[in-house]
Amino acid sequence: MPKKFKPFIEGLAVGCVFISITLLFEIPLYMSFIIGALAALGGYRNSIKMDLDKESKKDKKQQRDQD
Repeated sequence: MPKKFKPFIEGLAVGCVFISITLLFEIPLYMSFIIGALAALGGYRNSIKMDLDKESKKDKKQQRDQD
């Protein structure tokens, strides 16, 4: 799986989880979809942020190893 698809898949997974949770509480369907879409967007952004943090930590570690 290409690395560029990872944020999309993680965002979709988070959105699906939130939709199913909100449906358990008998929230109207349109509201569940809105909450799921917002959660998917947050999951997508969080995945990108975590990847950037992981890359920066990796670079810092390599710089320390070289010194």
